[in-house]
Amino acid sequence: MQGVNQYADKNGYYTSLEQIKLLYDKKGRQSRFTGSTKEEFIKWQSEKRELFKRLLGFDTFEPCDNEIIELEKEKCDGYTRIKYLLRTEEKVYLPFYALIPAGVKDGEKLPVMICPHGHFNGMKEAVAGIRGNEHIEHSIVEYGCNYGEVFCKAGYIAFCSDARGFGERTEESQQYSTWKCSCTQVNHMAIPLGRCTIGMSIWDLVKLCDYICTRDDCDVNRIGCGGLSGGGLQSLYHAAVDTRIKCIASSGYFYGVKDSLLELNSNCACNYVPHLWEHFDMCDIASLIAPRAFIVEAGTQDGLNGRRGMANVYEQVEITRQNYKFLNAEDKVKESVFDMGHMWKGDDIYPFFEKNLKNI
Repeated sequence: MQGVNQYADKNGYYTSLEQIKLLYDKKGRQSRFTGSTKEEFIKWQSEKRELFKRLLGFDTFEPCDNEIIELEKEKCDGYTRIKYLLRTEEKVYLPFYALIPAGVKDGEKLPVMICPHGHFNGMKEAVAGIRGNEHIEHSIVEYGCNYGEVFCKAGYIAFCSDARGFGERTEESQQYSTWKCSCTQVNHMAIPLGRCTIGMSIWDLVKLCDYICTRDDCDVNRIGCGGLSGGGLQSLYHAAVDTRIKCIASSGYFYGVKDSLLELNSNCACNYVPHLWEHFDMCDIASLIAPRAFIVEAGTQDGLNGRRGMANVYEQVEITRQNYKFLNAEDKVKESVFDMGHMWKGDDIYPFFEKNLKNI
């Protein structure tokens, strides 16, 4: 049997990874933009946005009344925090917090931030800055993930919700664990029915945006979205399908899928959408956002960037910027890089939103 190991991986196993990588090289990104004019790009955006929605399972959702239920209300330091439930489908309710700055005048409409959470303890509570739990405190210190609270204190109405399978929406098998994440279980239930975990989460964010647009205190022309890690994923996808989102931040997420999701294939199930890679890489999804303002935040030591590190991020940003040029909007794409790991830094994000959302 000498010589057999030349066919094995470095650990002596006969895996599928190398063949799947070859398949990606053959079939990946079939729907990327290949035209050369502004008119072709606009047509591409319109067609591929609808394709992206179908891949996310949007054609399986049925509209429902936006029933809204107020659960609790609390005065905090400089703002009021209200907890709501929003019905997004039959038998499906989205729990979220609205953080409203103090001193809002009657008739005043404030800029809005939708702030999805990532894969850290506390989920929406951490993003909303609700302390008092050691696990949430750790998330805020470790990842800087209380960005909903920070945006609110900067004058935005911030909305912080739980994604499908997280926090208060955890499926039964994970409800008694400290780490309340059941993405895998939700995906197992959804994929055989033409859905996926992230598609359902993005549908919920669209429905949340519908509700936001009914509020008298929210400026529907100044709605932004930004988050860390899985929150960066949700922000990117939400803005790609919903043109009401005018300014977007994706932190700790914007990288090429081959390095960061195919080779690093133990990532959470919410990253994986049937047939998605046949059509799009991250840069293609981001190109659906053009010409709206888009900032990418990345840490040079973030292991999720993959084996090539920041080169994997810069490639995606550059392709996105080249596509933005067709709409003369390349200056609307910005990258913010810091020499740390997987976290929300925000040093460039907050001024970016001040310029491109709050003060427009």
